[in-house]
Amino acid sequence: MKPTKFVSLIAFLYLFVLTCAGQAPEKVTVQTDVSSGIFKLTYKAAAPGTVKVSIINSKDETIFTETLTKMAAFVRPYNFNDQGMGNFKILVEDKDGKTEKIVSFSVKKVESAFDVSKIANAQNKYLLSIENKDADQIQVRIVDAEKNVLHEESITVNGKFSVVYNLNKVKASPTFEVAGSNGVWKTFTF
Repeated sequence: MKPTKFVSLIAFLYLFVLTCAGQAPEKVTVQTDVSSGIFKLTYKAAAPGTVKVSIINSKDETIFTETLTKMAAFVRPYNFNDQGMGNFKILVEDKDGKTEKIVSFSVKKVESAFDVSKIANAQNKYLLSIENKDADQIQVRIVDAEKNVLHEESITVNGKFSVVYNLNKVKASPTFEVAGSNGVWKTFTF
């Protein structure tokens, strides 16, 4: 190897080591799982201490706070599903100061197709069919003529799904109410 190439290689490696050595790992990181609405906060410090975590909404209101003692490292999930969509500030305070992380929460609206049909030649049996391209939380409610709830459930559907409801004990014609994450209810009356 020529001396100039060797010196250049040594200089490059020296700069690389200096650059990498100067970068400390982040003390606070936030991972997002948009589909579930869960934000995972990871905290790592050199020594145990008291850590205060606050979540602040876009109106600058503190919506959650907790204090953890004698902690050098932890991972905490924070569920944003009960909050409105928007930007939130996660504020982590310890003996070294404050760290702010901004997260954006939005609910992914999935379009699901629903159909309910009465099964031919079967007394009071109904087929609910659901189809979508992404996972969706489906709400199913069956009510009678007086709007009394006969059955209610939540189903997670990813792709195609069907279920048969046996309503032999129901005297009147039922009404099915079905909705997905887009919030639009579709009604099937028999």
